[in-house]
Amino acid sequence: MDALLQELPVHQSLARVFASIGQDTFWRALVDTLRLLVPLDNALVALMSAGQTPQLLIDFDSKGGADEQKELAGYCAGMYLLDPFYQAAATGIADGLHSLASVAPDQFLHSEYYQSYFRSVVGEDELQFMINVEGGVLGLSLGRLQAFDLAEQGRLLCVRDWVLAAMRRHVQLLPPQGSGVETVVGDLATLLDRFDARLTAREIDTARLILQGFSSKAMAQQMGISPETVKVHRRNLYQKLNVNGHGELFALVLRPLTA
Repeated sequence: MDALLQELPVHQSLARVFASIGQDTFWRALVDTLRLLVPLDNALVALMSAGQTPQLLIDFDSKGGADEQKELAGYCAGMYLLDPFYQAAATGIADGLHSLASVAPDQFLHSEYYQSYFRSVVGEDELQFMINVEGGVLGLSLGRLQAFDLAEQGRLLCVRDWVLAAMRRHVQLLPPQGSGVETVVGDLATLLDRFDARLTAREIDTARLILQGFSSKAMAQQMGISPETVKVHRRNLYQKLNVNGHGELFALVLRPLTA
């Protein structure tokens, strides 16, 4: 009985979640319930689809400051192209609870995007409940300044099935939405075209994989070439763009988006 009483706030919060399905208060009730299970620093709901700028539907914990607005504007202006969860949604991902480690490239934590952008916007770690819906993948992002440990991930896995079911039902009950005006940034090749550096297709692929956080070995596997050939493409890319490393490449191509 004592254990049940200790869990009473969770059960009461669950009742609020199910009562709010199909209503404006649903996402807040859901996030508040998840916070009873695992501490969170931020949460965001977004619709992601290939070739389109993600639609940021709800941003929890937003303080509305100028820096935060600039960061979100930068994300929509093109930073999302380096977001592992966007990349996973764009290429196809199953419904479920997905960790940053499960979708990110092998050297993502050492990438300039993670070090100088992701950590300031999301934190050190991120988990997402993701469901496939008409028009893309709907993701509930849970961000933390500290990494989620295995016990915390286990708690969220225990509630995964009802969270996903509630998300699906909520979407089904929403009134039809207009298509709206969708901004299409393109891809990293489009951003690189600004520099008129006459990059080859292989060099553009190399730039994309460097910026996303792939190691040379992983890049070679992705491109079906040898690591030595990857080094050649990397050297030629840096020479044409007059940069000395991935940090300068990031600053040249993507940092202006947050200026």
